[in-house]
Amino acid sequence: MALLRQALLVAVTAIVVAVIIPSYRKPSYPVPEIFGTVAPGFEEVREVFRQNYEDGWDNREAGSALSIYHEGEKVVDLWAGNADVEAKRLWKEDTLTIMFSSTKGLGALCIAMLADRGLLDFKKPVAYYWPEFAQKGKEKVTVEQLFAHEAGLYITDEPLSFDLLKDHKAMDKNLAESSLKWEPGTNRGYHGLTIGLYMDALIRRVDPKKRTVGRFFDEEVNKPFGMLSTDIDAYIGLPLELFHRAARNIVVDPTWKDVLYGLWNFPLMRKAVIAMTLGSDTTNKYIQHWGDIIEFGRFADPDNLHMEIASASGMATARGVAKVYGILANGGKWGNKTLLSKEIIDEYATDKEPRLPDYVLLGTPMRWKYAMDIIPQANNTGNIFGAAGYGGQVGYADPTYKLGYGFLSRYNSPMGFQLQDPRFKRLQESVLKAIERKKRSE
Repeated sequence: MALLRQALLVAVTAIVVAVIIPSYRKPSYPVPEIFGTVAPGFEEVREVFRQNYEDGWDNREAGSALSIYHEGEKVVDLWAGNADVEAKRLWKEDTLTIMFSSTKGLGALCIAMLADRGLLDFKKPVAYYWPEFAQKGKEKVTVEQLFAHEAGLYITDEPLSFDLLKDHKAMDKNLAESSLKWEPGTNRGYHGLTIGLYMDALIRRVDPKKRTVGRFFDEEVNKPFGMLSTDIDAYIGLPLELFHRAARNIVVDPTWKDVLYGLWNFPLMRKAVIAMTLGSDTTNKYIQHWGDIIEFGRFADPDNLHMEIASASGMATARGVAKVYGILANGGKWGNKTLLSKEIIDEYATDKEPRLPDYVLLGTPMRWKYAMDIIPQANNTGNIFGAAGYGGQVGYADPTYKLGYGFLSRYNSPMGFQLQDPRFKRLQESVLKAIERKKRSE
């Protein structure tokens, strides 16, 4: 107990020194002008988007964008703030932002599309498609176990780095030769970075054209579904010629209000602070295996953003993210084209597998199906599915209400995990209120 008290004292002192005191020395920024449009009935969403800045939940130094699709139509399209405060570059209609782990949802969609076409069977061993994978006890690991984060491959035997990720041959060798960290199917642990690397390796072997994950997404999602028109776009690996549209990726310091709110209301944040303070072996190994990739500031380098990391380097407009999930939430069709079959969408929406304590995320209950994050909704109304990213990035489909959410920000909120960020929670509540008002008026 004394050790725990000491750890908490160290954590609180670190927060005061690193966050609270500097926050008083930083220049103050005005509430930014809100740009964009909302459909009739969704006016409150715009007001909440503005209030997030006014009340300090969103950082005025940074910038954010929100887009919502409902029943296949865009009903919210808002943006505000700065894409690069030092260059005095405002967030624009076409500003692209790094998605971090929200990229996993785009990669998961590619995997599901291949399964939809009969090219990938989730029940088969990964080694069926990738014989070199059958090393060090991995012969029977199924595709389903891997993409449920149950394969025990959350870290690789050789530490990762940007240089290693640039070499497909060396990276595939590292993935194939890595050993299991538990018996597949007996535990669940967030494969934070490796899951996207396994996605890419498997897609290159299953896709008849042997495309990378980024090229597959571009050619099978972006282009046929009009994602590249009128700046409604998303990428796994940013084309270098579009770098001028990217928000400058910096880690904007959280406010003292955010930190205290997170520690009080967010168990994972408390556990993470204690684990890092006490030097948790699991946490240390997890962080160390990322190598220089954990230095998020390095994603400001266009060469690193150009890399197709399906678990980290997605770049998008909020519209692009919302449109993808809006299509999935509305049955999987866009015009006369099918993005994903209703059968697979229904598997996401009706999945009843329990959310189990996650080994890597310090016991936080989690559930992934075919690499999508599954979040059951209240009153047994079904699941929403997608992926959240570091700092508060959001991309989810809600089939019950036929909603597609896209929220992206340059401010990396400490509560940016799943849908815990107060910014998004407030926005989501306002959207659902608008839907309920619309239903009552019909």
